[in-house]
Amino acid sequence: MGASNPKKEQARSLKKAMRQLPFPVAIATAAVGKEKRGITIGSFTSLSLDPPLISFNIDREAQIYSLITRATHFAIHLPQPKQAKLCDHFSTSGLSSNEQFENISYQRNSYGTPVIKEVPTVIQCRAYDQISAGDHIIIIGEVAEIEQKNNNPSILYYDRSYREIGAIAPKEEPNIKRVG
Repeated sequence: MGASNPKKEQARSLKKAMRQLPFPVAIATAAVGKEKRGITIGSFTSLSLDPPLISFNIDREAQIYSLITRATHFAIHLPQPKQAKLCDHFSTSGLSSNEQFENISYQRNSYGTPVIKEVPTVIQCRAYDQISAGDHIIIIGEVAEIEQKNNNPSILYYDRSYREIGAIAPKEEPNIKRVG
């Protein structure tokens, strides 16, 4: 029997623990020249309000990696629960640039970034910074424009499946013991 690999075991344990948390699902798109790409991400977050910044993480092995690290602009799409198939599509690896956008209704904005028409909320960004973090890179964008067609909740990812927001959790009285 071979010795166990503590780093791999720790990575598996981290993945298992993180499955307990719901994550927002977004689709990032970018283009450099004629090459365009998209990717489904689960690490999207607001980072700052002044200046308005967002961030997300990309695995260095992702097909979009070399393109998005060179792009001057990108778009973040916030799909709704009924758009889970679109999220699956952009999470499929091995597709060519053209295959990714085949049968997807999109238009290029003034910076050349593909903007998916059917997604109701799109945040268009200028590249702001990139931070190396292990096997990923953290992409930071400065918000340039937001198009929001409705206020419906976007899709979530929880325990290896797409979900939608449910009921509001009841608030219980905290069990606080006073000392002293």
